[in-house]
Amino acid sequence: MKLPFYLSLFFILPFSLFSAPHPGHQLMLGYGEGLMELDKNKHPVWHYQDPEIELVHDVWKLDNGHILFSHRYGVREVDAAKQTVWDFKVPREKGEQEINACQPLENGKVMILDCGNQKILEVDRDYKVTLTIDLPDGGKNSHTRYMQARKTAQGTYLISYREKAKIIELNTNGDIIWQFQLEKTDRPFTAIRLKNGNTLVPCITSNRIIEISPDKKITWELNSNDQLGFQILYPVGVQVLNNGNLVVVNSDYHHRKGSNNDVQAFEITRDKKVLWTLKKSDLENGGKVPVVERGTKMPSHHLLGIQVIGENPSLK
Repeated sequence: MKLPFYLSLFFILPFSLFSAPHPGHQLMLGYGEGLMELDKNKHPVWHYQDPEIELVHDVWKLDNGHILFSHRYGVREVDAAKQTVWDFKVPREKGEQEINACQPLENGKVMILDCGNQKILEVDRDYKVTLTIDLPDGGKNSHTRYMQARKTAQGTYLISYREKAKIIELNTNGDIIWQFQLEKTDRPFTAIRLKNGNTLVPCITSNRIIEISPDKKITWELNSNDQLGFQILYPVGVQVLNNGNLVVVNSDYHHRKGSNNDVQAFEITRDKKVLWTLKKSDLENGGKVPVVERGTKMPSHHLLGIQVIGENPSLK
């Protein structure tokens, strides 16, 4: 039997033409001065700021609804009512101390990247340090030594060296078991160990994200030459979804062209199709205001950390 023409199109045209619009995701965002949660329609539903808080690199919404985040001088956990329930602090010595990453672990412990003392710490809820790993030297400046660290499913630690432009993987004894030297123009923000054993690295100053195999081959890359319809500025916080898509913070932090770019975050497939974008207006509707930076004189929204709620948090 010969099918009518309009039905035959169903079998010829790509399925994506018939699929429903992408619904978006519930997001938790960390930025220079606070935290913000957005619903699936990109509407802000929760906003947290504190005068003591600056430079939120890392943010996690926990299963109990609390939010764990790092900031320049510590790691804090707050509940939905914005009450502090756990507060790990380092001395407020600007230029000497800085915390750039945290990660919730089993049994309530927290992994902390102590940039000032060049250490990885694991700390329990009684503030007892249960593990300390001395890091290979990252340079003189605590702010530019490292960007983030992650404990992998294998129990190792990935550390992104900002100024030295490399990724190092350590075991619990502090031994280097894998490393990758990036290009001199790269400044890695984080390193995410994927299920296939590869490592995903967003590089802020070279405006690219690369995937690296264990034998140190670049197997995938997203960069400013890809035609996305907007600029890639500082690709910092990234989460890999269960379907393989990437949700990326496209930060305007310290970027002299930041005010030209409306897109602050986006989701992209591995074949580089953009599914949705988060724009400045989405943030400003919830009371997020840009900050004029002294260096660039540009208004910046300072997004850094991101979590897609309901997805695997270990892939961020």
